[in-house]
This record gives sequence, structure tokens and C-alpha cells, in this order.
Amino acid sequence: MKIFLTIVINIGTLAVVFGQQVERYGNIAFLPPGDWVKNEGNGYLAFTKINQESGEFGRIILYQAETSSGSLDEDFKGDWQSLIEVNYQPKGLTDFSKTSFNSEWNAVIGVAPYVYQNQNQAVVLVTLSNHKQKISYVFLSNTTAFEKELEDFGSSLDLPSFSHPSAVSSSEKPISNSSPAQVVVDQQILGKWNRSASVSSFFANPTAWGSSGYTTCRYEFFQDGTYQYTERNFGYAYEDIILVRESGQYSADGGVLTVSPTQSKVERYSKKNGVDELGNLKENKSRTLEKVAYRYQLHYFAGIEQWNLVLQADQPTQRDGNFSSNTTFPNAWYFDQRFTEVNLLK
Repeated sequence: MKIFLTIVINIGTLAVVFGQQVERYGNIAFLPPGDWVKNEGNGYLAFTKINQESGEFGRIILYQAETSSGSLDEDFKGDWQSLIEVNYQPKGLTDFSKTSFNSEWNAVIGVAPYVYQNQNQAVVLVTLSNHKQKISYVFLSNTTAFEKELEDFGSSLDLPSFSHPSAVSSSEKPISNSSPAQVVVDQQILGKWNRSASVSSFFANPTAWGSSGYTTCRYEFFQDGTYQYTERNFGYAYEDIILVRESGQYSADGGVLTVSPTQSKVERYSKKNGVDELGNLKENKSRTLEKVAYRYQLHYFAGIEQWNLVLQADQPTQRDGNFSSNTTFPNAWYFDQRFTEVNLLK
């Protein structure tokens, strides 16, 4: 049995639904699942629900906040070993993702199957860290029937804030193209991110472009809240090389990445000696500035052992073009950190 769970965690905005009583466990506030049985142990708080007729069960275990190692990956690794491997002896991870909620709290989510009393079950570990503290909770179940309760529990979590105001989760926060109130930098996305494909250039006649070539797109996010976007389009049968250069400001908060360009240009170069090398500049024109708010997250693809920066939007953009054919996430583009040392402007 395969259990797929979408974890929704809302950092900082806690709503009381239909009179539910907010509870606290240390410095964590949350809404307990409705008719689940509560019990408290040494360092944890648990909620359990069992359907006696069907045998379906679910269990949520919230652990006390602890001091973080300073690394989200190390926090998750330690939790997986001490909370999951020791207690449940799971098989390999079937889903593994990293999500950013605001400039303070980020999470790693791991899902794995395990067997208990000859019955297939699933265990989910969510480790949240702000590099000062870590907070973890575990979900166990033999059914998908309790997904909604798990999502509601995660969404109700109200974690302590140390510097920035609270933000809503990426699933609830509307995608807006209005100017961000402040620039918030997510340390996890700093640096260069590439996306490459063998596609026709957005700027060239597809017939003239031919069937062989490449387009490489690169975002580079800086600590000061600025970014650079570079795109190189090369076709073997096309006479020119087309570059896009764009720069501006960005803000990454609440699972939403807002990109606000201040300048964007399209440059057309001849091929030096007929190869993939920039020759003379033949055309330089400004491009319409396109401000976009993306939903974003970091996702680990275990099969290729790579982290991807996943950007999602409601519709294709001028900058990013059509959505990827990879349907792991709908309406998405995928960027990784391979070949970021290649100079796209040479």
C-alpha cells in the first residue's frame, strides 16, 4: 500500500476553528485533532485515533522543542535515526522534500513504509528548524483516511518567532504581484540555480531554429535581496546566439518567491567562427519587465540524488516559458545546481 501525504504547515497564524481550544506544548501552540485520544509521555505529546470496525488507525506524536544543531539537514538526520529508525525500522524513503516557510523556520519532510504485525504502514517525519531550535512531529498510519487531520494539525502549528513577523503557508497565501512589504532572504536558495532543455528559443522562429540546440536559464540569488537572471539560447542550425540578461530584487517569504526586475534585455550575437561562442553584438533591446510571485520549495529527488528548487505559478511566464513536462508538481519549473560554474556570457 502506498500512502502519499501532503504536509501543510502554517507558521505563525493560528486560527480557532468552530470553537476549538488552542493548546500549548512548551512554546508550540496548536489545535488538537478533534476526537483523538491524547496522552503525554517523557518529552512528547501524542494523539491517537482507532476505528475498531475497520482497523484503521492514525497517531500524531509532537516532540518537545530542542536546541538545533544549526543545520536543518543534520537536525532531520538525527531525528530520523533516533525517532524513526530505532522505533520502526522502516524501508527506504519514498518521499523526501525540503520546504521553506519564512526566513526563520524551514522543514524537511520524510515518508517511508514500514511493517507492523504483518501490516503495511507508513511513517512521516517532519523536522522544523530555525537554526536555533528544532521542533519535530511524527505521523503513523495504515490508511490515507486521516490525511486531513494530519494536514489540519500541521496547519495549526504556531511556532515562536525571533525576528520576522509571521507569514501564512504557501498553500494558503495568495500569489500576488503587489510589492513586498520587506525584503526577506531565504538562506537555502542563495547562489546559482540552472535549468536546461533542448528546446526552441522563445525569441527565434522555430523553423529557423532547427531541432538541435539548448536553452540554459540561471537564477542567482544574493544575500542583499537582489538577483540576476541569465538565459543563453543556442541552436546549431540558427545563425545567432540569443542572451537574456535581467536583474532586480527578490523576496522569499511564506513559501512565496517574489521576483521584481528593474532591467531586462535581450541580446543577439553572431557565432564566433560558427561555434557556440559569442561573436559581435547584432541587437540589444529592452524587454518588458515582468514581476512574478512564485510558490517555491526545495525538493529532493532520491533517484538522481539531487535537490531541486521548484517554482510554481498559475500560468507560464515570459521569463520561464512553458511549464516543465515533469509533473511531480503541477505548473512548475525545476532548477538544480549542476554546471553552475559554466559561463553563460562567453
